[in-house]
Amino acid sequence: MIDKGEKIPFKERLEINKRHVREFFYDLKGRLKGKGVLAACLCVVLLVGAIFVQNSRMIDSMNKILNQAEGSFHEIYDDSKVIAAYKSGDSSHLDEKDTFVLEKMTQVIDEIITDDMSDYDKEKAVYDWQHRWVSYGDEGLNPIASSADNYTPYGVLRSHRAICVGNATTFKLFMDALDIPCKIIHSTEQGEHAWNVVQLDGDWYHVDVTFDGGTGQNAGYAYFNVPDSVKDDGSWPWDHSEIPAANGTKYCYMLNNAAECENLYQIPAAIKDAVDQGSSYVAVILKDRTDFSGSVAEFISNSMYIDNGSIFFSNTYSLGGKIVYIFEISRWNEGGGEDIPPEVSSKLSEIIGELNGGADQWGDEDFYETEDTYELTRGYK
Repeated sequence: MIDKGEKIPFKERLEINKRHVREFFYDLKGRLKGKGVLAACLCVVLLVGAIFVQNSRMIDSMNKILNQAEGSFHEIYDDSKVIAAYKSGDSSHLDEKDTFVLEKMTQVIDEIITDDMSDYDKEKAVYDWQHRWVSYGDEGLNPIASSADNYTPYGVLRSHRAICVGNATTFKLFMDALDIPCKIIHSTEQGEHAWNVVQLDGDWYHVDVTFDGGTGQNAGYAYFNVPDSVKDDGSWPWDHSEIPAANGTKYCYMLNNAAECENLYQIPAAIKDAVDQGSSYVAVILKDRTDFSGSVAEFISNSMYIDNGSIFFSNTYSLGGKIVYIFEISRWNEGGGEDIPPEVSSKLSEIIGELNGGADQWGDEDFYETEDTYELTRGYK
């Protein structure tokens, strides 16, 4: 079965291209040092063009395949038997896969949930565990579970890999076990995507583990307990008549963790703090919005420098009577790949360097000697 969860709308193509170009320039700035200004300019022009062409062709091919799979959506896993067994203590009626799901779910709950937790604390503990231990993908290096199971809690809990439906069904499984009201939104109008809504203190919130936006083991919380006004951007439409309105902001992570700045001149420090903490975005609330505009936000983004990525102004939301501005922090190692432990990368670099005859990976021992091209490319973000 082809996973339609990766169909990419046009506006997301543009963002992917922009992000790849930003990452490209930050990677290029060191590689071209000492190569001469003219050579650097030529490489920049040729390679930027190649990036756009490559991304567009790749996305076109993906969407062509996905469009051919019209109607081949994933079924939503029914966790009722597992939940009944969990609450009754009788698992005799479960098959092998559901028995595994019950045992693994129980193990995780025992590890991360305590009796003194509020429903919000429990929800966040599950969210954090799922973000940390489950990576996105329809195929993995772990052969234990077939990719055909990546849309069910069995596949997710066994192989620690999931597509969007797998993330949504697994999150609901835990919420049902913890008696936290939860539903799955299964959007199929523009490809397939699935996420959850949860109820806390009578209000509903959207939770999208797949589009968390974090890096490595650091969750981004970009769509953790957000209202309709944040989630309903047209990318993944759903039937609002079947899903309760999500208007809650009391437990909205984005709002509750926003940096409160007196004025626009404090924004750079807030962004720097987020960068230092390894965050993937920073939400900002301005007490005084005088002189703040989109152009000012872009100026701040383009002027700030981080050595492994870039910063860009993303969105503006109205939450709980406050205006929240979002700045995203894009790092070179984002994009779903798993982080490589430093000791592994160091040892591999040493081995590969010896195989390359003692030179670095670019075969040029003087590659990083001058600053000419560094200054040339630094302005591209």
